[in-house]
Amino acid sequence: MPWREITVGETCWSVAPVAERVANTQAWRLVLNCRPRGEAARAVWASTSLQSFSRSDLYAQADRLTDAKVAAVVARRLNDE
Repeated sequence: MPWREITVGETCWSVAPVAERVANTQAWRLVLNCRPRGEAARAVWASTSLQSFSRSDLYAQADRLTDAKVAAVVARRLNDE
């Protein structure tokens, strides 16, 4: 079950948060794993600016993101392709 389902353009995306260790630090960064729903297309990874020294705090910050902010991060990543 996805953490969020958002629509960007005409595509519905299943989004899951992932904590990634930031190189040479003790911090974690939030990255979003995005898969188009109902399609066999590859996943898209979208990096965010959210960071924390605690993974649980990072996930708490992620839960406070609005759907609009999540959609904006995914759209920015798709436009970079």
